[in-house]
Amino acid sequence: MATADRQATGTALDRIPVATTDAPLAAGATPPDALRHATMVLASAVRPDSENADPAAAIAARLALLENHAARLEAAVARSEEMARRAAESAGRVAPQQDRFVLAMLHLQAAVGTARPWIREYQVAAALALPDALPRPLAEVLASHAARGLATEGDLRERFAALAPTLVARAPRSGGLVEQAGTVLRSGFAAIGLASPPPPSDVDTGVRRIEEHMRRGNLGAAVADAATLDERLQPLIAGWLAQARARLAVEQAVQETLLRAIASGGPRPG
Repeated sequence: MATADRQATGTALDRIPVATTDAPLAAGATPPDALRHATMVLASAVRPDSENADPAAAIAARLALLENHAARLEAAVARSEEMARRAAESAGRVAPQQDRFVLAMLHLQAAVGTARPWIREYQVAAALALPDALPRPLAEVLASHAARGLATEGDLRERFAALAPTLVARAPRSGGLVEQAGTVLRSGFAAIGLASPPPPSDVDTGVRRIEEHMRRGNLGAAVADAATLDERLQPLIAGWLAQARARLAVEQAVQETLLRAIASGGPRPG
């Protein structure tokens, strides 16, 4: 009876197809790879070398092989779960920090609109910035003005209004002395309604255009037009231009930083 049992067991084992599974499971195999490999091992377990081979020994060898691959499968699953956990934790840290960075930049933007220093607001935003969120050129622009603050647009508008009469008065006049004297007289008569005013000079037109840009809040256009005034007037407005350009540079740096943060997944300011 024992002989018949062994023959039946051997016959059943012989029915298992043989495949090539000598290749070991890769150390970094994913769980699906490990499962496929274990299945192949089961399908291609070692067959008895002869009819006299002990089927029990063959079964034991197969079980040992399967246990080894099962352990590897469990290790692969554990690695996969650990990687997923770390990815989730990383995403959980990055998203809130990105949100805080955008909020800090919005707070900085509000502070930049005032005349007071905003070094603290800048330091908080810089500390929350993820890699590449605040490129060095933009950071240098912000840091260079944070401790002193900037002239507001209202300040710049008032200062240019105070400069305007001087610019017009010192504007170079075309023509000879007689023509210039006639223009002055005509302007005087026009002031009391006895003559039509003389046509505005290029400086008059430029100054009025700059004042209009400032009233509309278009500082960039005002700076562009101021830079085209007669070169002999540039020393008079050099300080005003420097302050206006500093404000433009800082506002553009804040705007560019916010746009980069929003494009990378931060909340849209509303």
